Amino acid sequence: MLIGKLPYKSDLLRELNKLAAAQGIKAGVVQVMGSLSRARLSFYDQKIRAYRELDCDAPHEIVAGTGNISLRDSDGVPSVHLHIAIADSQGKVTGGHSLEGCTVFAVEFVIWPFTGPPPLRVRDQATGLLLWEQALYSDEQRESADRPGLDSAD
Repeated sequence: MLIGKLPYKSDLLRELNKLAAAQGIKAGVVQVMGSLSRARLSFYDQKIRAYRELDCDAPHEIVAGTGNISLRDSDGVPSVHLHIAIADSQGKVTGGHSLEGCTVFAVEFVIWPFTGPPPLRVRDQATGLLLWEQALYSDEQRESADRPGLDSAD
């Protein structure tokens, strides 16, 4: 597990992606909390199969932030997929898919690496989204691979 804080005025997603790559984390769970001086979010419009962007050019508190790390391409580079709920100075909450352009004021994070095979994101024909290729990933898949003669049924 890794815990830490992101640099002041850095980009939330860029820093998390850079951290995952530097630590060799290709899969895991991410949690963030803190505040942003600017936020850029998106919402996936299921009818038109496209993201709608929401720019928040004022300070906001991250009241919830959770996501995952997986591979977006077969090149092996980790990609953080993060959703956040943010509150303005009046307590009004909005949220969505975090985009580059979220400027850190003060953000702390926790990352729990996943030790099984890293999930790979591919285009899902039913939704139009980049979703994990397999329906299920397990740490036990790695444990079985590390112990010759055992399969996942053992």
